[in-house]
Amino acid sequence: MQVEHITPCIGSEIYGIDLSDPAQVHDHADALRKLLAERQVIFFRDQTLDPAQQVRVAQVFGKVEPVSSTFPSHPDDPHVELLISQGTRTGTDIWHADLTWQTKPPAGACLYAVDVPPTGGDTMWASMTTAFASLAPELQAYLRKLRATHNWEAPALRQSLMRRDPSGEAYRATRLKHPPLEQPVVLVHPVTCLPVAFVNSLYTTHIEGVTSDESAALIAMLSGLAKVPEWQVRFRWRKGSVAIWDNLATQHYAVNDYHPAARRMHRVAIRQA
Repeated sequence: MQVEHITPCIGSEIYGIDLSDPAQVHDHADALRKLLAERQVIFFRDQTLDPAQQVRVAQVFGKVEPVSSTFPSHPDDPHVELLISQGTRTGTDIWHADLTWQTKPPAGACLYAVDVPPTGGDTMWASMTTAFASLAPELQAYLRKLRATHNWEAPALRQSLMRRDPSGEAYRATRLKHPPLEQPVVLVHPVTCLPVAFVNSLYTTHIEGVTSDESAALIAMLSGLAKVPEWQVRFRWRKGSVAIWDNLATQHYAVNDYHPAARRMHRVAIRQA
């Protein structure tokens, strides 16, 4: 197995491993887990994975549970989400971490490119541990005391649910199951113990205990940290590419520049073991 770091702080591409081969995955499991903790997102090229194989790869990094997001699940495996876009927005062209509106958001994700557009459709990731470390110690200390409310009802996700189920039943059920909840503004990563700026512009609605103007300013400042190029890595997808990332340490942005071309991706959420 060979590793090439893409940027100094985030992102590595891995060569010389066939993820469909259980023996190879098992032999390199410890090294892959260590690399993900250090580099926060890792990439593979030229892979061929069916849903069961993708789930097995994801299980190297944690528990895998049935889909609990607003995306549909694969008909052959309830653990695999279908991210299909053809002429419509998915609502993910904004900096965010996945499912921060859940009590325990996924620790990571494994995304597999089934069909990709001829050009465009890149994904970017930003290291939110590096971002937090850039702040003044006094500001870090203040932010550690704060909590923020997260809500899944971003407009694009609401529209996606309504397209899937025009009756509104899926929307109402999701709203009932997942009311707004509080998360720490600064998350202590469960593996690395590093502090993470855990505020994003998609799901974080307000900061508790401050005025609305102060809340808006803090959210803008903290979510804006993801936009710093020095803390980012950008990945150009090809068919058969795989990205596995730390959802607690990073935010990501799916570039929405390829429509009306189609794209089909399979995603498996990874929970803490």
